Amino acid sequence: MKAPKSGLTVRVTEQRNRRSAGLDTKSTVEILRIINREDAHVARAVQNVIPAIARVVDMAVVALAKGGRLVYLGAGTSGRLGVLDAAECIPTFGTEQVVAVMAGAPGSMFRPSEVSEDDPGLGESDLRRIKFSRREILLGISASGRTPYVIGGLRYARRLRAATALLTANPEAEAKTWADVSIAPVVGPEVIAGSTRMKAGTAQKLVLNMISTATMVRLGRVYSNLMIQVQLTNAKLRKRAEGILVESTGAPAARARKALEESGGSLPVALLMLAGRVDRDEAQALLRSGPSASEVLRRVLKKA
Repeated sequence: MKAPKSGLTVRVTEQRNRRSAGLDTKSTVEILRIINREDAHVARAVQNVIPAIARVVDMAVVALAKGGRLVYLGAGTSGRLGVLDAAECIPTFGTEQVVAVMAGAPGSMFRPSEVSEDDPGLGESDLRRIKFSRREILLGISASGRTPYVIGGLRYARRLRAATALLTANPEAEAKTWADVSIAPVVGPEVIAGSTRMKAGTAQKLVLNMISTATMVRLGRVYSNLMIQVQLTNAKLRKRAEGILVESTGAPAARARKALEESGGSLPVALLMLAGRVDRDEAQALLRSGPSASEVLRRVLKKA
């Protein structure tokens, strides 16, 4: 069966992919190769929109530096990806300034909730619930760019005069009308028509990784490429922190472990205690003396 020709009225996220036609007649290996070939387009599509991603990062840095939040708003797969990225910012960067709001949550995290994503008023009320304000930035996530829930949230944020951005797979997204910046990596039709959990979802994950990571680097929550604000909530993360101390200061593992305990579980404080040969109070004072933990660490470690 031939795939129908796609016209201008058919959104790219709904078009049929000629390269995956007859998928149900292929062997397992052939199916996987087709999926893999399509996935190879995703990184290039994201590369093409780096300038737009950079604008959103710069907006987020301004908002978070003033005490605001970066708020992700989405439904379905898009919403779940926002939840995943925001949740990971807590242990990785030691911050709760990245927040995800998802249509129908918490139940929709595990089971579909199509009705909630069709309600634009719910997008606004969910933002009101978390006390979203004009000093913050809202990133709406919608593969099609027409999800009513996301549009409702963007409209509300725009009325507040907050910074707004859209992450979509559709360059002609309806929702971009209410976004200061639109990030639209064009990944093309999905292997299974309309299944935007695939290439569109992968592109969204890549972009969210870039936005949150670059924002945290710019805010000084990373030293060099080290996770200096990692939260020591389990044995693996405590071991990672000890390794960072040993690598950065040259201290023996036992001394690094002791410094981490004496610091109260704060890796930046422990780093300064070892590198600057100061006690916990002095290390905390040093951290308060600079614009960010990374700047203070770079200054002290350079002298060590």
